[in-house]
Amino acid sequence: MILRIPLAWYNTFQNKKRTLAAIGGISFSLLLILMQLGFLMTARITSGLVYSFFDYDLIMTSAAYESMNTAGSFDKTRLVQAGVAEGVAEIATLNYSRARWRDPANNDLGSSCMLMGFDLNAHFIPEEESREGLPKILQKDAVMLDVWSHPDYGEKRIGKNATLNNMPVTINALYKMGISFHAEGSAIVNLETFQNITRTDPREVTFGLIKVAKGADVEKVRRNLQSTLPDDVLVFERNKFIEAEQNYFIKVKPIGIMFQAGAFVAFAVGAVILFQVLSTEISNRLREFATLKAVGFSNYYIYRVGATQALLFAAMSYIPALPLGYLVSFIVKKASRLPMYLPWDLALFVFFLSILMCIISGILALQKVRKADPAELF
Repeated sequence: MILRIPLAWYNTFQNKKRTLAAIGGISFSLLLILMQLGFLMTARITSGLVYSFFDYDLIMTSAAYESMNTAGSFDKTRLVQAGVAEGVAEIATLNYSRARWRDPANNDLGSSCMLMGFDLNAHFIPEEESREGLPKILQKDAVMLDVWSHPDYGEKRIGKNATLNNMPVTINALYKMGISFHAEGSAIVNLETFQNITRTDPREVTFGLIKVAKGADVEKVRRNLQSTLPDDVLVFERNKFIEAEQNYFIKVKPIGIMFQAGAFVAFAVGAVILFQVLSTEISNRLREFATLKAVGFSNYYIYRVGATQALLFAAMSYIPALPLGYLVSFIVKKASRLPMYLPWDLALFVFFLSILMCIISGILALQKVRKADPAELF
């Protein structure tokens, strides 16, 4: 009959104040894990925003390329050579630089901007609204501004004047891409305007976008270009290039390492809190557990009671942590304009982390029961 009594449940809720305090502490640690991993996923997504915005099969970079902010440049002759190679259908020039955007109505130091100089080839823009805006920035000093840029950019409307690197520009078109950890907004200009703003050599190219001919093997064309072009450029497949950029940003750059470390610390804090709760609970009931052992209950049964308590704490802590995580991510997204969200697979992963947390804490806390000798306790 005792086996049918939910002993773990009664033990957990006998001291309700202590149980609520423990659930609050563990929930907070799970919330921190959710947010840290959410920020990590956001950093991964945003690190490839520029590359994902355009439609291409292959991308050409300088041989010195490390990441977007240290991309280097190569001579535009390489694009001409690539354009006549077998299997290549079209090429486009994409230059990139960091710039400073300033709204005349705002007298502060301005906002960081991801400035893209594009040759306005509409075939490389998949989004229809953005394609329609390309002819509007043909004229000198005209820009197409990302409407999701930070509010510090000021009002985002057609015809508004602003400055990029202290050079007057006019917003002639709008598009939607999103901001990232690289900068607070972005803008697209034609190549001439880009050179005027950045004072760069017109022969220097940051990226070459390549579309392969219909029916051609993308990897075969890539290998052919890499082998025939001089070794001052590199050629990558689109998806592999974006994945490599994302991995570099979250595994090498400090911001990605910081979020991973934050998630680990939050997990450790939650495990310590749960261990302390279970350890105190077992210490206070050590005589009762010893009595169960003395009357014939196996260690397995007693371990099961402790493990069930650990699972109860983990589950009850996860229930409030999940909606709080979605609420905080929504607030962060509205305030920062970052593409912050928590997908279901991330939520499921954090749930498994909570289970792992309870397993580790339970194993450590139950060592007292294993070592307890009923004869020594009475």
